[in-house]
Amino acid sequence: MYDEKNKLAHRKKVRTYSKRLVTTLSTISFIGYIAALVLNIPVLSLYFSIAGTILSALSFALNIWSLKDHFLQKQLGVAGQKKLTKICLDITSNVSFLIGGIASILPIESSIIPFVSTAFFILGCAFMATNIVRTMISEPQAEKPTNDHSLAAGAA
Repeated sequence: MYDEKNKLAHRKKVRTYSKRLVTTLSTISFIGYIAALVLNIPVLSLYFSIAGTILSALSFALNIWSLKDHFLQKQLGVAGQKKLTKICLDITSNVSFLIGGIASILPIESSIIPFVSTAFFILGCAFMATNIVRTMISEPQAEKPTNDHSLAAGAA
């Protein structure tokens, strides 16, 4: 059981750094996509869209891995596992980005496709923003340091 907890802790560390890398690459891809659209380079925007969709799929896989490990940690009785809502919001956001990305790279000529993909991108951003705000609100506030030490020094 102790080895299983260490294994889960190591996997969480690997997953955390992987998510940071994927998030950074996704941000770069999104900036490149917007720049290609502004500069009117459709081929480049397509490549950035494909890269963003692949990164969304990778992020989705990492979040499914988080969900699996969450339930393993719950079975092992590891304390502090209250992130189920965060993981589910991450997965929902990833699904929205995936649908938007897939819709934007489909070889279908329709005037509605950009609106569909944009709607799913906005929905994904809304879920992501909800998750960020929820995390900021629910984080415990840092406790203010007490002046017990200064009081003890003053009394001496």
